[in-house]
Amino acid sequence: MPSPILGRHTGKIVIVTGSGQGIGRGIAKRFAQEGAHVVVAEYNKTNAEEAAHELSQLGAEALGYPIDIGETDQIEKMVKDVVEKFGRIDALVNNAGVNKTTFLLDITPADWDFVQRVNQKGLFFCLQTVAKQMIAQIPDEVKQAGRADRSYGKIVNFSSVAGRSGRPYSVEYSASKWAVISMTQSAALAFAPYNINVNAICPGLVPTPMWDYIDKTQGQRFGLQQGQWMENSIEKIPLKRGGTPEDIAAAVSFLCSGDADYITGQALNVDGGIEMN
Repeated sequence: MPSPILGRHTGKIVIVTGSGQGIGRGIAKRFAQEGAHVVVAEYNKTNAEEAAHELSQLGAEALGYPIDIGETDQIEKMVKDVVEKFGRIDALVNNAGVNKTTFLLDITPADWDFVQRVNQKGLFFCLQTVAKQMIAQIPDEVKQAGRADRSYGKIVNFSSVAGRSGRPYSVEYSASKWAVISMTQSAALAFAPYNINVNAICPGLVPTPMWDYIDKTQGQRFGLQQGQWMENSIEKIPLKRGGTPEDIAAAVSFLCSGDADYITGQALNVDGGIEMN
């Protein structure tokens, strides 16, 4: 298990979407361990409050913030509320996402819209709204110069190994995650004059509630016992194990640190070797 670097993010204000459970909660915990103040932006109110309480036990100032990122007015309100409470935003981790396991020929418009509403629209407008705030925090003389000698913000968007190659049983999800990589590159170019770093993470198989759903639906589709789909998938991973929220959190923490100031527009696979491009 990766070890936190104590103090790496001391005093930083970090928003982590979808951080009430699974990978997002692991990321929020990592930032809290490293000294950050964390906004648990989460659709499920109970999960948001429980996660914030857990982080507070680690000594962090944590804010549980129930939000549906598919609603742009809620994103705008969240950013306003966070700035009123903490004074600024230093990093955004765009982790929130949803999935469907539907065969290509069976996808309905409702299936498509359900996934894109969160994975594309929600992610983009979180990125855009937070970036506006980050730019507003930059001194005028730096903005006028059109270049900055240090980083003024970090944004990490969540793609997936499904954004690296096609998936016939989750086309809408795969398409949304390909789009995340494109949006990441576009944003990295747009914000480069302000030295705001924008990167993406592409996780592989990480046993979480989302993967429990995939295991169940795919197992039923192919007549497998519970857990067999996941076991078969793990066996195909070169490192022969599923990932953990801690594995992903370590990569996110690095990309949000000063060690990654010269990295932008990249999509990093954190997948045990599933994808090697």
